[in-house]
Amino acid sequence: MTPEFRPVFSGGTGRSGTTLIGKILSRHESVLAGNPYEIKFLTGKDGLLDLVDGVPIPPTPGIIKIVHPVSHGRRIINLAQSKRNIAELERRILEDWWERPGKRGGTAGLQQGFSLPILNAEIEQLKLDYKRHPLCSSRNFFYRVVKSHKHFKNSKVYVDTTPTNIERSHQISELFQNALFIHMQRSGKDTISSVLSEPWGPKKPLVAIDWWKRKLQSANSATRQLGHNQYLNIRLEDLVAENRDETYKEILNFLEISDQEQINKYFTEEVDGNRAHIGRWRTDERLDSEFHSKFDRAVSELLDEGIAAY
Repeated sequence: MTPEFRPVFSGGTGRSGTTLIGKILSRHESVLAGNPYEIKFLTGKDGLLDLVDGVPIPPTPGIIKIVHPVSHGRRIINLAQSKRNIAELERRILEDWWERPGKRGGTAGLQQGFSLPILNAEIEQLKLDYKRHPLCSSRNFFYRVVKSHKHFKNSKVYVDTTPTNIERSHQISELFQNALFIHMQRSGKDTISSVLSEPWGPKKPLVAIDWWKRKLQSANSATRQLGHNQYLNIRLEDLVAENRDETYKEILNFLEISDQEQINKYFTEEVDGNRAHIGRWRTDERLDSEFHSKFDRAVSELLDEGIAAY
């Protein structure tokens, strides 16, 4: 199927402003973002990307619907394993990603914006089509599910804010040739200070430095394979405090969408350095002298690899 919208993937280390991008862009009349901000079923473990991992990418960029034989010159699709993988994708969608606890109470997940009967029907269609068209069926599943969102209407841009989008951006770009990526980066010390309080993150400051470093290395490995017009790097500090207007315009220009009163009003009134907790690390007593020494070494090592970190 020919996509009627452009997928945009915001990502970063986690706690780096990826959701903020979604919140800002959701105020634009041509953009669908939120409910939920993170769909999970694309980049999550046993998600859609894992389903097509290793399936040969056809050498014809820009063509959305191509017939893929079960046997390919470089790889033979294991249909029995694929059936098990689709069953696991189905389980994850319906049991883990359909409904999950919200960060601030209540429930989040796909149930916020999608219809369960439609989602079930799309999964059944994926099962039927996958053995003949592994890539196309997976690609079309994503497009059809997104279009079924209750707030889709005539959206021209769809935004997902799953942090791992950037680490897997090269894989995503192979599946969706028209995808765009926004890499949100935040002060490493602020990121670590924030992550230490999350249930899913590392609990020790020195361990968190290694986690942060690996995330940046993975992001660099993936994004350097993207086209220059596919990728935009944004510093959270620039967006919320230091270079606000220019960074805001840069995002709109990158997505080729116009400024509008509603999105501008939200950005002006709701986005600022205090809400983003810029400089929070300065009052975090968990970050001691040993932490700062190791962090400075990590920054130096990343710079030696050509990776900008701060």
